Amino acid sequence: MLLAGTCCTRNAEQMLPRAIDESLAGEFDNVFNDVRNYTTNEVHSLIVVKDGKVVYERYEPGHEPEVRHILWSASKTFTATAVGFAVQDGLLSTEDKVLKFFSEEEIPAEHNPWLDQMTVKNLLTMSSGIEPIHAGIPRYDEDYDWAMTQLSQPMYFEPGTRFRYDSFDSYLLSVIVSRVTGQRMDEYLDGKLFKPLGITDWFWESSPQNYSSGGWGLYLKPESFAKMGQFLLQEGVWNGTRLLNAEWVKEASQPHVMQYAGTDPTPEKLEEYKKDDKKIGYGYQCWISPGGGYRLDGAWGQYCYVYPEKNLVISCFAHSNDSRLLRNSIYERILARF
Repeated sequence: MLLAGTCCTRNAEQMLPRAIDESLAGEFDNVFNDVRNYTTNEVHSLIVVKDGKVVYERYEPGHEPEVRHILWSASKTFTATAVGFAVQDGLLSTEDKVLKFFSEEEIPAEHNPWLDQMTVKNLLTMSSGIEPIHAGIPRYDEDYDWAMTQLSQPMYFEPGTRFRYDSFDSYLLSVIVSRVTGQRMDEYLDGKLFKPLGITDWFWESSPQNYSSGGWGLYLKPESFAKMGQFLLQEGVWNGTRLLNAEWVKEASQPHVMQYAGTDPTPEKLEEYKKDDKKIGYGYQCWISPGGGYRLDGAWGQYCYVYPEKNLVISCFAHSNDSRLLRNSIYERILARF
């Protein structure tokens, strides 16, 4: 059951050009088999876009092209993109202090001075320093204020010095974008991104305070997910029109923090980390990937890979408890082909 949020459903969505290459099917179909053979789970859809055209696509029953799918944490990259549009519109800066956007009533009277240092960039790079909220909290209780709770959490480290993944950092970004634009973040993105890309059928869960959840909760059709990857690949241009400045896309897709920052790994560990796609860097709400790319990354296998040098986008929806197996299969079966 979908939770409260904003939903937009209109006519059939604009499609990417097709240049289906039947010779790719044999190898790329094996991505579905790899997951099915080694887990009890499944790949739901897979789209490969090369040079701006769909060269391969497959959808499993129940997950047809017209069916929206949850993105889980791949939603975060859309939140970062909303921040990019707000920066472009002159409404905020990545160096703005987070507390600037919250009232005295929302900020604990007694708090760690590190909280005063925290910037928008720290939220974007999962280096806020806030101790993550544990599972089991009453998130959808109407009396539970997500932002106030996040700002009241203990500080784990000085902002910017370490990586600590926390979806409520993304939620704070959603609140900030909403406050500087005067619109819910997803509604702001509808005008800035979704409509220009022809994404007309989407849903985004919201908090009890009526802000988009930010770190999760976006539902899109498979091709809409691929179009987001193509938009980023084209560095903010769509159908010949620049929507978002290229500098933002380049900045967002660079590693700003290493996931092992502050842990003082041994040389042997560093060599090991170079082969681990969860340890080779984090951008603005996106993960750096092997081979010169980056990815939108959601739980249980929601991936959209962007490889600028290969002019390649790989978009996948799945439900796999062995997400690393799925990622490795994509690298070995698809990325290696190009």
